[in-house]
Amino acid sequence: MNLKLPKTYTLLLALCMVAGPFIWLVLTEDGKRRSDLFLLHLFGHQPFNLAVAKLRPGLDEDVLLRQFPRVAFTCADVPSALGERQCEASIGSFNGIPARQARLDWKDEALVAVRIDYRGRWHEALIEDTTTRLGPPRRDRVDERTILAWRLDHGMLLAPEQLIDAEPPVLIWIAQQG
Repeated sequence: MNLKLPKTYTLLLALCMVAGPFIWLVLTEDGKRRSDLFLLHLFGHQPFNLAVAKLRPGLDEDVLLRQFPRVAFTCADVPSALGERQCEASIGSFNGIPARQARLDWKDEALVAVRIDYRGRWHEALIEDTTTRLGPPRRDRVDERTILAWRLDHGMLLAPEQLIDAEPPVLIWIAQQG
């Protein structure tokens, strides 16, 4: 009995093993996103994987930031429309979506807002992932735009339905007042 595989078959199998992953990484959206995440991590941009559904105003700044020791947050007392203290960090990803920056705002030592500046190319992936995690959003009209809103236990998560070139792509969690 001849157990040797034909050379054509082994060549084809070897090509599939080499070309298959490459084609997936280059030609599929999921592969491109994972390639971006890998390159961002390779260049030192850290992930910021935050359980948005568990955010609440009572989160202590030190406790929250200690959960992300590899993310270099810079905090300062900066009065703004959202609060009196801000912590900012350059990030590589937010919950598996390539991102640029995270900003946390506190007022009276209570977390009042989280702003994530993500990469606009991945807007649809972010909306799809957030909808999968939190359910379908409410659609609110503001001026000529539609804002997607997910109501959470202690706040609301907001994102634009369509991106506008003049504005950076932003996902915002705002604490419930009262």
